[in-house]
Parts: sequence; C-alpha cells; structure tokens
Amino acid sequence: MKTPKEYANPPASVSLPWIRLELIPLPSIGPAVQDRDKEYVLWWHPEERKLVGEGANVVLALVEEALEAGVLHGAYLNHFELTDPLHKPSELAAILAQYFWVIPEPVASPGLSECEEDVFPDKALH
Repeated sequence: MKTPKEYANPPASVSLPWIRLELIPLPSIGPAVQDRDKEYVLWWHPEERKLVGEGANVVLALVEEALEAGVLHGAYLNHFELTDPLHKPSELAAILAQYFWVIPEPVASPGLSECEEDVFPDKALH
C-alpha cells in the first residue's frame, strides 16, 4: 500500500496519462441550466483528446459552445482565446470553471482513482 507522500509525489517513471475530473456545479444565480446542475465524474486524456464517463457529453457540448465563440469573457477572464480545449489543460479549465468546481486527479486509466486501484486492481476500466 502506498503512503500519502507516494500519492502526492509519484516516481517520475510512472506515467499517468489520464486525468479523473470530478465536476461539482457552482451555485446558480439564475435558473438551473439542464445537465449543468449535476455532479459528474469523467476521465480525460489530453494527448488523445478523449473524454469518457458520465458527463462527457455535457463537457463536449460546453467545449463546442466555447469554440464557436472562440474566446471566453467573464468576471475573472478579461479575454481568453481558445484553440484546443481538449488538448490544453488551461483552456478546458477556463471553460469548466464557468460552471463547475473541478477536482482533477491524474490516473493511469479510466475507472477508479489511483488510491482505489491499489485496493481494487481488477476494477479499473481498461
């Protein structure tokens, strides 16, 4: 079993190409927007530009809307140009931050978190 320090600082040789994204909706000022008021867990592979899991379709729709506009404007974003949000973490983060609190966790593959993979290695999705 890994120690907390090992989880925080994995060896450089360990490749964790996927990012587990836990999305928690921000409190809404106006009426709830369909599918943006639920919590989601999904996995993102920036190099392959893949999103899988519950909520992937919602995030892909948000990315498409943002790309059509080409830029983001907001209280904290004076002007943020978008070119490739499914590849660039800063761009995907800027889009998601408008609707969700995002809790990212690098993982080896979609499925369970690294901590759970140590306990239940056969349950990870491959």
